[in-house]
Amino acid sequence: MLVDLSMPLSPKTVPVPGHPEPTFTPLHLLERDGLRNTVMSLSLHTSTHIDAPSHFIADGAAIDEIAIDRFHRPGRRLDLTGSEPGSQIGLQELTAAGFDAAASRESILMLATGWTDRAFETPQLYGGNPYLALDAAEAIAAAAPSAIGLDFAVDRGKPFPNHVVLLGAGVLLIENLMRLPELPPDGFTVSAFPIRIVGENGAPVRVVAELSG
Repeated sequence: MLVDLSMPLSPKTVPVPGHPEPTFTPLHLLERDGLRNTVMSLSLHTSTHIDAPSHFIADGAAIDEIAIDRFHRPGRRLDLTGSEPGSQIGLQELTAAGFDAAASRESILMLATGWTDRAFETPQLYGGNPYLALDAAEAIAAAAPSAIGLDFAVDRGKPFPNHVVLLGAGVLLIENLMRLPELPPDGFTVSAFPIRIVGENGAPVRVVAELSG
């Protein structure tokens, strides 16, 4: 069974504050040109996307420099659905949700709060969200998963310390996921292949979980 974990991308998609709203401008019309085509304009960090280390790290890898197997790994899901809007998710909360550093290594660790499912078309998507405490980010970085997937913004705002800690450790960030609370704790595989954009700091991605059985 396949579960699509991606956020719909449309003119209604809420961008990160300070980023442009996504636009879709017709280039060709079926009635006029015999085909349909559209020019899309958006930040690379809009809707469901992956942050490459170069997003925050001076000598960090660009999105096209990351080994393709990093985007296809066993998944583990932590149930953080009890997180209140605007609250910090610390190491204590991760541990209570079953965080296991050894089991997380080289996996794709999914942090499931359900926030995007409730807020993805509202102004509260960024700002009202729960976010990671620094001790949680440091523990995840030390565990060395291939990536973490989140349904909430990993940082509260500038100076984005959790981005620096995680990307500095080479942990990829898969952001703006949906339906994470539907996943089992383990026994699934995540595919999150980004667009191969040369030299860039991130890319849009469609993320799918394949459930066993």
